[in-house]
Amino acid sequence: MAKDSVGVGVIGTGFGVRVQIPVWSQTPGARVVAVCSHDQARATAVAERFDIPHAVTGDRELAELPDVDLVSVVTPPYLHHPGVMAAIEAGKHVLCEKPFALDQAQALEMLEAARAKGVIHLVNFEFRTTPARMEMRRRFREGSIGELLHVHVTAFGDFVRMTEGRTARWWYQVEKGGGWLGASGSHTIDTLRFVFGEIVGVGAQIETMIKEHRPLREETSMTIDADDTFFLLFRMAGGALGAFLSGAAIAAGGGTQRIEAYGSEGTLVLDGDTLLVAKKGDRSLEEVRLPAPEAATEAVDPHYIPMGVWTSQIVEAVKAGKQIAPSFEDGWRSQQVIDAARQSAAEGRWVDIDV
Repeated sequence: MAKDSVGVGVIGTGFGVRVQIPVWSQTPGARVVAVCSHDQARATAVAERFDIPHAVTGDRELAELPDVDLVSVVTPPYLHHPGVMAAIEAGKHVLCEKPFALDQAQALEMLEAARAKGVIHLVNFEFRTTPARMEMRRRFREGSIGELLHVHVTAFGDFVRMTEGRTARWWYQVEKGGGWLGASGSHTIDTLRFVFGEIVGVGAQIETMIKEHRPLREETSMTIDADDTFFLLFRMAGGALGAFLSGAAIAAGGGTQRIEAYGSEGTLVLDGDTLLVAKKGDRSLEEVRLPAPEAATEAVDPHYIPMGVWTSQIVEAVKAGKQIAPSFEDGWRSQQVIDAARQSAAEGRWVDIDV
């Protein structure tokens, strides 16, 4: 790529404004050149705030702008497909938020279209870039805990109660891609795949514990049909058994996510962003000292630093014309697990995943 900077067009002005536009604006070699919202006044206001040249209301209009090299789709999940397909049809590289799609068929369609067009395709699993996850993967892949036997994940919090009146309606509508399994579970499913390999089967219970919620800019509550709690049992391709328990409906307390991996020769534990290790015969876990992440952004939001590392990687990939991960294939694989979990919960049976 001959251009000095990568022109980024951002579709979506929610998370796009809170995280992506500020981070892209601070990423060396990148410039946000266009923003898209269905509301022209909103698009114009965002463009003026961040000194963005183009403010438009259509996915295709943004994708076809000559100075847009990469389209970042930061809309609710039910709008990912049209934004992604507009970018692909215009021959532009594309980054899509997670959860990637409404189902695995839609995810596979986007993956195949991107491959056929020859564009770089990426999914925003930005937490892969954290030093603790990278080191956990390195140690596991080097065999530090031997044969993997068990993986346990717990993550409970008060997200639903905490965000009363602060989150958009789609978050709580299953037909629009809302729900805790997609919003939070997709990140962890990607981490499990990234570190340990493929998940090949799932048994799940998925529930809605809180039945009503007041959405953003609304005075009355809506009925929730999207999940806020899920318990997954799973099997890894190598034979290890796993459990992933998560909920966003607790009243108080809660804590950081904890991923525990038990092998024949040792243990790896990721407690929030702290990595703990033990060798066979050890009676306690020891913390691994890790370097601070190198990022172009200040940590105003917990997404900023991992996102800043990721956007820097994307800029280099686009300039080199190189496909990197996490890609649409990773989005599709994550969606396979989500779909299998939903099928399992609906049918009350174990569901195998073809990998």
